[in-house]
Amino acid sequence: MLKEEMILFALNDMEDSLLERTRQALGFKLSGKKRKARKSIRIVLLAAVLSTLLVGAAWAAGLIGVGNMRAGQLFGINMLSMEGLSDSAEGRALREWLSFYDEHREDPYDAEEAIALMDEYGPYGVTTQAMADEIDRICGEYKLTRLGKLSTPPDEKSFYKAANIGKLTAGNEQYENDYGGGYVYSSGTFQYDGTLFPRDKATCIPYQFRNAVKGVLGYVTMNAGDPNDYAEWQYKTRDGQTLTISDSEHGAFLLLDREGSFIVVSIAKSGWEDSFNDGLLDGLGDQFVSIELSHEDLEAIADSFNWSALDDPNLSMDSEFTYHQYSEISAVEQLTNPDIDLSMVPENQEWLKPSISAVYEQQIAPYIRDFKLVDYCIEKSRTDIGWISFTGTPVKPLSWRTVPSDKGEVYCRSVCVTTDESGLPLALDSFDMLPIPKLDMAKNIGTEENPDWIWLVNEKKKIASAELYVQQTGETYTVSDQNAIDVLTQMLKKNDTISFDASDSRFNPLYITYTDGSHALIFTAASGADAFWQYGQWQGYQFGKTIFDLFGVPLEAKGYTKHDGLLTAHMDSPDQSMLKWTEVDFAEEGDPVERRVMSDKIRPARYEYDGSHNRVRETWWDGGVMSNEIVSTYDEDGHILHSETHTGNMWSITDYEYDAEGRLTAEIHRDNDDAPGATGGNIYYSYDQDGNCRRKMGWEQ
Repeated sequence: MLKEEMILFALNDMEDSLLERTRQALGFKLSGKKRKARKSIRIVLLAAVLSTLLVGAAWAAGLIGVGNMRAGQLFGINMLSMEGLSDSAEGRALREWLSFYDEHREDPYDAEEAIALMDEYGPYGVTTQAMADEIDRICGEYKLTRLGKLSTPPDEKSFYKAANIGKLTAGNEQYENDYGGGYVYSSGTFQYDGTLFPRDKATCIPYQFRNAVKGVLGYVTMNAGDPNDYAEWQYKTRDGQTLTISDSEHGAFLLLDREGSFIVVSIAKSGWEDSFNDGLLDGLGDQFVSIELSHEDLEAIADSFNWSALDDPNLSMDSEFTYHQYSEISAVEQLTNPDIDLSMVPENQEWLKPSISAVYEQQIAPYIRDFKLVDYCIEKSRTDIGWISFTGTPVKPLSWRTVPSDKGEVYCRSVCVTTDESGLPLALDSFDMLPIPKLDMAKNIGTEENPDWIWLVNEKKKIASAELYVQQTGETYTVSDQNAIDVLTQMLKKNDTISFDASDSRFNPLYITYTDGSHALIFTAASGADAFWQYGQWQGYQFGKTIFDLFGVPLEAKGYTKHDGLLTAHMDSPDQSMLKWTEVDFAEEGDPVERRVMSDKIRPARYEYDGSHNRVRETWWDGGVMSNEIVSTYDEDGHILHSETHTGNMWSITDYEYDAEGRLTAEIHRDNDDAPGATGGNIYYSYDQDGNCRRKMGWEQ
């Protein structure tokens, strides 16, 4: 006869109310202990749930899986628990807290009260005494304790000591297993990020290891899709540990329900791959790709952990703690032209040499002899961008401008290096640049021994004028209108750069002149887009104006066409392996109303605005289906207050807070993978009496 617990697990995907009614009728209280119940009631309910026994069949065979990790909903998304099985005290308590939190997360709160509660209840997102009381009530009802104090050990060995375990990352013949970094609560719950390196090929696979101690109210959930999409089986590791492997198209889990804790190892199905075929994962010619993992691969990954270390804090702790070695030298030598002297590039910037060499070979060598590098300003991103200055003898008369320097007259040309289809450096068209430093994000106003870093994007430094060079027209446009300067200032307060449009890797340089006579360089999107990169996605500045609008780039500019009351900008992509072209439609008042990118098919994005030109809604479409939506709200002064992004079942929310002077004080971020109260993605700003801005991430609070 089936155990009554098996039937409860068969109800994991049913409503909480039905689950609890069934539990009570079968003879269980909330604490999970049996009580007497009439046999007739049990028989009726057993018959009523027989249709769900297929779900429970795996459990009957002793196999746990993602179907046993139901955690209810958060922001309308079905979540899985990383804290314990659905029917455990930890699982039921988490489900209650998520329900309460989802209902009360928007409740008004007093900032001082919220700060006072943070030390004791911070991990749970508590902002009011009522929320703290609910945490205490749930802990009391389920006989659980709170997580306790969080610590972030500085290295792998100290992490294991803090977690009171041995060395977990064993590695084996198939995989090198590297620790990355993690945190430990005083209750014993811990989590760390790691990377797996197959020994037979240059690929890396990220993973996350979470050990949730039983008897503790945890908070971590995950949107892992439909449990029915997972193939699951039991596997006995080389050190004798039997666990569950759950595999799906998008990712995989190792699951272990121990006597004292619940373990989930989340394994990604994407990572970096050596497409340059130099045998190195060094960022040169490497690509982020989907990774196929067979059942045998996942079993080998399971064998790359020292599971016995969970019970033996001394296991392998006297061994040498080594880390995956990244070596760039051979790849740099292969990609660097030996005929040019790059000795002025320091060792800690070796990654610059291939880009500078590519610009020289593809954009400068046909026109200049006796090339000598004088200076450079390059930042590494999806595309290496910036400028180099150099001396040399023209092969033929050139229209390139020269700039006086302490080395004499020098040329200064742009650097914009992406990769071709083979992963090799590809220098895009070069143009004249000014040898001006890029706008810094932060500055040390203390000493090297006692640094005091300030955040410069909110520095009270007045802009006098700005010049934008536009590749499409080959001309420079100047703006000194105060309204435009104010918008530009607000853009810089949001980010240290007016960044790239994700659909195009090229850029246009923007030169800022301050009232004190100093200068700064900013890289802007070649399409004139008003986007910047934050929280793993592209966000709009929400000022209702593109960079082109701001600088009055004329409507008759190259690449523009007029039709049906719209102005359309068309740009062919330099990287044919990704996008073929990008088009943006602008309304007569300057607001972009639609953007289209073309790869295998056209994917449009549409924008809506309020009466003050604030972008209130952005939708992306793929094959006639809306794939992404961003909705934003503003105050009467145009400050953005709230932004929500939804992509399928994934969501991300940011709330913005300001002080009485209208200065940004906090960006409160959360998404579907965050635990309630997770603060790592939050950014907090404070200001001293001189107007200097300090910026802190959530984990620094």
